[in-house]
Amino acid sequence: MIRVGITGGRGFIASHIVNLLKNKRNASLSFFDLPENNLLEPNGALKKFVRNKDVIIHAAAVNRGSNVDIIGGSVVATHNLVSAMRKYKSTARLIFLSSIQVETETLYGQSKKLTEIMLKDFSKRYGIPVSIFRLTNVFGEGCRPFYNSVVATFCYQVANGQKITVHLESRNKKINLIYVKDAARMIIKEVFTKRKNLFYFKRVLSKNEIKVGELAKLIKSFKELKSPKKLKSKFYRDLYKTYLSCF
Repeated sequence: MIRVGITGGRGFIASHIVNLLKNKRNASLSFFDLPENNLLEPNGALKKFVRNKDVIIHAAAVNRGSNVDIIGGSVVATHNLVSAMRKYKSTARLIFLSSIQVETETLYGQSKKLTEIMLKDFSKRYGIPVSIFRLTNVFGEGCRPFYNSVVATFCYQVANGQKITVHLESRNKKINLIYVKDAARMIIKEVFTKRKNLFYFKRVLSKNEIKVGELAKLIKSFKELKSPKKLKSKFYRDLYKTYLSCF
């Protein structure tokens, strides 16, 4: 039996990881969520969470809000988590869900970048195994419009009869997208993978690349679609499933 701890288990990506892991008979799960448990302040619950775990999936984060909320949700929360792991001599392997936004100048992206640097140093300095997955733009069922993904926003707008506005400077911009269940399966595979090296990093891209203007046009077409079987690729069918989840 592998003992898995998950932070932010109710979040978009983590909730899909949880649903898939629940079907694994050889995995026991425990959770540490930001609303009920405060990762911004070390406490007794955190001590209980990090002890006796084989793997900890760190998915808790804050995408939007004040500067303090965003930085705290990534940097401070992770610092408290790894400090607790060290203090209570946790031998768990930490899997961190980072974001392609690291490669932008957004505050959220920079907070993720700082967290990546901190975890690499933590792994090297204290000999704690760490795996970092820098995920490209994730979409799928449960993705929040105007928060997680432009896909969710477009799907919500079309499903609710609202107008999609694509700015001229964004129309020809290409974005890389990965379906949330594909990302979740990748993380679960890592849970059961035995690595020789203490530190592992993977920049995760997919074959799904599309211009923003084309994405908007495609999602608009879903309103008149009679059968998903007419969609030419898995990517399009995954987008359609995301659209249907907005009703």
